[in-house]
Amino acid sequence: MPKTTLLERFSKFGAVIFFPAIFLLACSRTPEGIIPENKMRKVLVDMQLAEAMIYMEPSAYRSTGKNALYQSVFDKYQLTEAEYDSSLIWYGKHLDQYMRIYNLALADVKQQIAAIGDIKPAMAPSSNVDSLDIWIFRKYYEFYPHALSNTIIFDLQPDDLYSSGSAFVLSMQVWGITPDMQDPVEAHLKACQDDTTLVVKRTIRQDGYHEILLKTIPTKKVQRVYGYIRLHTDGALFHKIYLDDFSLMKYKYGSPAIERNDSLAAANMEH
Repeated sequence: MPKTTLLERFSKFGAVIFFPAIFLLACSRTPEGIIPENKMRKVLVDMQLAEAMIYMEPSAYRSTGKNALYQSVFDKYQLTEAEYDSSLIWYGKHLDQYMRIYNLALADVKQQIAAIGDIKPAMAPSSNVDSLDIWIFRKYYEFYPHALSNTIIFDLQPDDLYSSGSAFVLSMQVWGITPDMQDPVEAHLKACQDDTTLVVKRTIRQDGYHEILLKTIPTKKVQRVYGYIRLHTDGALFHKIYLDDFSLMKYKYGSPAIERNDSLAAANMEH
């Protein structure tokens, strides 16, 4: 597999981070024992860089090497793993606020990488063809017990807006879900059109091929497509959950492919 640079992983078209669900409150105050927001932002930056390093050089960080890399982040900020885990649980209840801190941390990562003199970032693909796979990230992920990373976050913001009324279909193969897991995998797919955000939510409860359809308003272009896929462990015993063959198809308004699959769940609106 050809190597990719860090800046390619964190370019202006958006980024996908296979990363813990860390969600921050708008208020700057946190309970005693919880990592404050400003410090958490810095921890996020280093954790994102660590994840990218592991992804690009997996053989160099097998088992103890990976743990040592995470521990170096804890040591830098004088944290214990228990303090970090407790903070994840507390912050994990505030998804909307997470995106604000996540975007700030992502901007910090880009700035650090750009200072190294890396290559120019690419752009998210945009086209007027009837169908186009716009998923530019990894095709394969794993969820596993006690992982630091059991959330996939993706964000696509093309320079040339997606055409009015575009429909998007996120698809993936999933296997490894056990019968005792209740609502194990949750997926959100969202699109922004001016002051409107369209949202589709799907819970994946069994192995197999899954599709999520998001239709947008026919009279407005699409500025952004984003979302997340995360694991709910709920105490169930499992080895690993595998997610493979990712695609995010963009279809023009009125595409026959969408009309043939109109039985998929329609989008809910959030203004």
